[in-house]
Amino acid sequence: MTDKKSEYLGKMKKQYDELSYNWSRKRDKYEAQVQHQGADAKKAYEEKKAEFIKSSDAMKTKIDELGAAGDSAWKDVKDGTQKSWQELSNAFDKATSHFKK
Repeated sequence: MTDKKSEYLGKMKKQYDELSYNWSRKRDKYEAQVQHQGADAKKAYEEKKAEFIKSSDAMKTKIDELGAAGDSAWKDVKDGTQKSWQELSNAFDKATSHFKK
């Protein structure tokens, strides 16, 4: 594994782990808060949560693909990984935005 690939993979894993930890810490709090809101708020939160989980799974897959990519092919996988990270970050922001009001 080249140093650049290893460095980038480490960076992506760290970002993913930090965001996943942040989600895990806050999820129960958010779900407790949404229980005191109307049905529309609950539905909206559940949709955003599902989007986050889907994006999280996609990001994990991309990290695995990046780790498995050969030294010559990892740059091709890097673009998809970056796109998945952006989608996951956006999904997290959407899922938590309701509680930042």
